[in-house]
Amino acid sequence: MVSSTVQYLHPADWSGARNAWQVRDGLWRMGRAEWVDSTGWRQMVNDGVSTVIDVRTPPEIKRRELDPEAEVPDEVRQIHVPVEDVDHEPFWERNAPYPMHPDAYHDTLATFGDRVAAAVSTLVDSWEAGGTVLHCTAGRDRTSLIMGLALQLPNIPGGAADWEEHKRVYASGAYGINEHHRTSPIPHPYESYLEPEAFDRELADRLASYRTFLKEWPGERVQELLECRAQTEKA
Repeated sequence: MVSSTVQYLHPADWSGARNAWQVRDGLWRMGRAEWVDSTGWRQMVNDGVSTVIDVRTPPEIKRRELDPEAEVPDEVRQIHVPVEDVDHEPFWERNAPYPMHPDAYHDTLATFGDRVAAAVSTLVDSWEAGGTVLHCTAGRDRTSLIMGLALQLPNIPGGAADWEEHKRVYASGAYGINEHHRTSPIPHPYESYLEPEAFDRELADRLASYRTFLKEWPGERVQELLECRAQTEKA
């Protein structure tokens, strides 16, 4: 059920994890951390993970009915850097029920630029220090927003990503959560599994929007965003 037109990243072999992929050496993306069981957390440590960055809003951070009671190893530092403010009513009205497409990235940046910059800075700094995992809930759009901006920067390990890499990174997150919808015993309230042909059409639409967004946010502009935030913090 993998699209014949898009290559995906190498999946991370962590017990319980959903939508988990290795982006580059020492850098991964995945869905909500509560899906990972104790064995999976230990496997993450064995793979070199030392930091897990969560960009969800506070109300999203909770165990659900089928989540395992996992023990997080002491070696793993968990950082919460929410990219959205749950109390910003106009944003949620514009993006009801939640931002679920790259079309919303412009609004997220315009509304929560400081928060997005904080998440990108945290990701880059953590990755330079050691193995890092970035996640939101599905592991698709907020994760792709932050990961995509970080991969635009020229001074990251391996240098700035080209479009082919960006495409693999986004497509993997979209494919992974679609597969989760296929196998999950609990239906999602707003999304459902897409059969291969429908998924390919949906993915093509998402990738077109994502590419437009990235063209408007080249590495130089992302760096300016980070520098502006740093100057504001010093003031």
